[in-house]
Amino acid sequence: MNFGTPQSASTSFFAEPTSPQGESPISGPVLVMPPAQKPNRQQSWLQRVWLVVFVLFCLEVGILLTVLPWTRLWTDNALLTRFPTLKEILSYNFVRGLVTGLGLVDIWMGVVEAVSFRESPRP
Repeated sequence: MNFGTPQSASTSFFAEPTSPQGESPISGPVLVMPPAQKPNRQQSWLQRVWLVVFVLFCLEVGILLTVLPWTRLWTDNALLTRFPTLKEILSYNFVRGLVTGLGLVDIWMGVVEAVSFRESPRP
């Protein structure tokens, strides 16, 4: 690189030297992306089935997490008799509200996924 010449000393990170017509020449490789392939019939049905399974799973787990902390099954659980400290922590209203909030978020995830699903147009 010679700094004494009147040529542009810029690197390729900043600006390319321009030609007298004001056009910048393309130098180096150019990234060309192939067109997006349209999914075949089997892939489309697989996406639809996956969406239905995912949405139903989110709704089921969300409803379970929303309702379960406020039932007797949550407080009178035979599995927690060996862990009285954990049973006491799970009986706090804050923990119940936290689990209910997670259930509501899970329901919201399922609904948003179902509403925002877009299929590619048919060929």
